[in-house]
Amino acid sequence: MNLTATITVKGDPGLLREYRAHVNRLLDEEGGDSYRELHTGGQLEYRFKLRGGIPFPPFVAASQAFPDLIVEVDWTAAGEGRSGRAIIQNGVLREQAAQTHAPAGAALHDVRAEADGRLRLAVTCARWRESWHGYAIASDQHAFFRIAGSPGACELLASDSIEAEWAERWTVSSDDAIYTELAPHEPIPEDELRELDRLAREFTREWIWFEESPPEETAVERRRFEAYGTPVRAANIRSEKLKKVLRPEDGGLALGSFGKEVRWIPELLRRSWLAA
Repeated sequence: MNLTATITVKGDPGLLREYRAHVNRLLDEEGGDSYRELHTGGQLEYRFKLRGGIPFPPFVAASQAFPDLIVEVDWTAAGEGRSGRAIIQNGVLREQAAQTHAPAGAALHDVRAEADGRLRLAVTCARWRESWHGYAIASDQHAFFRIAGSPGACELLASDSIEAEWAERWTVSSDDAIYTELAPHEPIPEDELRELDRLAREFTREWIWFEESPPEETAVERRRFEAYGTPVRAANIRSEKLKKVLRPEDGGLALGSFGKEVRWIPELLRRSWLAA
């Protein structure tokens, strides 16, 4: 299988530093697939692109040495329409689940940037049962969303950042949109949340880099942005996409795979979620 996997380790910052040194030594000794480290102060994050199985053994072995830390594994075999999740603690597989979803290629993208490279809005979404759901990101905000209905009459739900709850609602008619802040927030069903998270991870891995990411992981992007004279924002389009993929359109840069019949989806997000 061609797999992508994200392994996240959470817990005490001091223990995380020791765990990283331990697991990195084990990974080097194993000499397996290459990986990227995208750590923050509060957690470790390893990303793999794999041709075989997920590299559990080094992380399980390190988990035995640090039983207070929680290791979360999320994997996707996009071409086969399968993904899964596992939780490891104290060297024991506590939880494991797998699910099927639409095969790769089902997700639609629409990416817009200003002429200076600032991310205006990027949208990725796929059909989910009787609705559309996906992930929207601008230079300073992002959210999951769900759209049910048709262009002339639909409901748009959006989360607050990427929390596991719907926080806002737009009820749209042909000539109006009524906004409501949900109180209390509505939990996103677990199976839908997994799909939303998968869409967001796969899209950002290909298209987006974040200012908060460790400098050593984004050094090339930062140098290129400086050379281009493009300011770094909270969220940024990867430089290769800016220069080689996006095309001039409406005074900015754009690329989209939404057909004519569904182009209303990113347009709705622009005039509702982004405008708000």
